[in-house]
Amino acid sequence: MIYLDHNATSPAHPQVLEEALPFLTEHFGNPSSAHSLSRRPRAAVEQARARLAAWAGCEAREVVFTGGATEANHLALRGVRRPGRPLVSAVEHPSVLAPGESLGAERIPVDGQGRIRLDALAELLRKPTTVVSVMAANNETGVLSDLPAVADLVHHAGALLHVDAAQVIGRRAAPGRWDLLTVTGHKAGGFKGGGALCVREGIHLAPELLGGGQERGRRSGTTNPAPLVSLGVVATLEHSPELRALRDRFEQAAIGLGGVVTASEAQRLWNTCNVRFPGVPSDLVVMGMDLEGVAVSAGSACSSGASQASPVLTEMGITTADALRVSLGWNTTQADIAAGIAALTVVLERIRAQGLSAEGTA
Repeated sequence: MIYLDHNATSPAHPQVLEEALPFLTEHFGNPSSAHSLSRRPRAAVEQARARLAAWAGCEAREVVFTGGATEANHLALRGVRRPGRPLVSAVEHPSVLAPGESLGAERIPVDGQGRIRLDALAELLRKPTTVVSVMAANNETGVLSDLPAVADLVHHAGALLHVDAAQVIGRRAAPGRWDLLTVTGHKAGGFKGGGALCVREGIHLAPELLGGGQERGRRSGTTNPAPLVSLGVVATLEHSPELRALRDRFEQAAIGLGGVVTASEAQRLWNTCNVRFPGVPSDLVVMGMDLEGVAVSAGSACSSGASQASPVLTEMGITTADALRVSLGWNTTQADIAAGIAALTVVLERIRAQGLSAEGTA
């Protein structure tokens, strides 16, 4: 199976397996215990904390380990107790949009390329605001946010800036200016179940989970060493520049097959291609590619057997359900891209020959 869906999750990197796997087998002790079997796991977790802090540009004591990015996002939005309401970009991950909605958040609109409208953000910041949540790179389109410009506006208004960096760790440098930073490792070769919220010193967070008082009282729950060790490893990884060329090769082939690259005018993450084939239902393309042995995903969700437009693309003014997301990772090769292009060619020819429209009717 050719795997081209790394923005959903990524296979474990060899270095991750080497360093983290022993904490699922040999070094199984609870890091919070007092006996000798806890020492290796505890030391490994603290090494992971230091590695992540080095990547994020913060102190180790500012790293709060969580069970994943969703939990970290909830803690970032729900843990800040200040006068005002949150602001979230309209193209955030559901794990930001949902807790934001529960707190009465307003949404920051984007332009047709998926970029934050800074004029709209400035206007929204005229009202009391607790925290502004803007992702570093969009998981569907790969669009990179203009975080320096966003940070200028947010900090001038006296609000906090939360950045969801789940898609950038292990792929590029950390954002430079943030107050709260979400990460997880499994998008770039780490294990699922390991995440963190980096919190600048002086910011008080009300914990979501109470109990044992782990993570300096900010996140109770038994520490899970293996995923956290894997996250620390991911923070040290560097990917080959060749992967950008592979993404570009796939995009050019897709254009030759009648595709339109989404957000082509915006700065994008090097590994992500979102391409639309007008009139061709994305769910049929995904299923067809799967039958050809290539795993990709749609820029739209499939509900009740019918394609629906992606909420992210809808915010960009694209309301058709014809987008395909291809995302590359640490183990993607030239052969993988060639196979993906070949499969896409076959699938599109088949669907078009059947005369199916984006509504799924002949």
